Amino acid sequence: SLTTEQKIDIAKRLLQNKEIKSTTVISSEEDKAISFSQPYVFAFTSNFRIFSDLDISKNEFRVLTYILEYMEFGNLINLSQSSLCKALNIASGNMSNIFKKLRQKGILVEHHGHLYINSNIFAKGMSHQLDQKRKEQLSNARNLCAEIEQYPESYSAMSKSERRTLSLETETKEIYTDAFVFSKKKK
Repeated sequence: SLTTEQKIDIAKRLLQNKEIKSTTVISSEEDKAISFSQPYVFAFTSNFRIFSDLDISKNEFRVLTYILEYMEFGNLINLSQSSLCKALNIASGNMSNIFKKLRQKGILVEHHGHLYINSNIFAKGMSHQLDQKRKEQLSNARNLCAEIEQYPESYSAMSKSERRTLSLETETKEIYTDAFVFSKKKK
């Protein structure tokens, strides 16, 4: 095996004599494969952008990231609010409000008594690798609407006391694009 310096010398001589008939790429680094040994979720970026419009609080985001880590394939949430309270050190009253807001914003979806993460934003598992039950769960996790509080244009000029007494109008908007497309297994 030739050293790097020897290979460079050979290449220089060939260039001077113009005897090069082929090009060889010499690399000292090996390709690195991406490992999916850790749990992961897919995020649909065009729909993920909607979070800026939904005004997600820090605690709502903390709860969401914890749920994403532990949700089942098919987006089913199998965690109790009390276990989330203990894990994240959040009071139970605050946790109830967080869940209520995440439902209103269309991030959490209820279907036949089960709670899911909206599969238009996140998905855990690819459909061709899921059994029929999990495919149905992922399908049940879709929601296309969210309740978004509308702040008046003069909101930033209002005093704190005016802001506290302000009752915001809530508008239900269809916010997600059609990103719910199952991947297909290549034949």
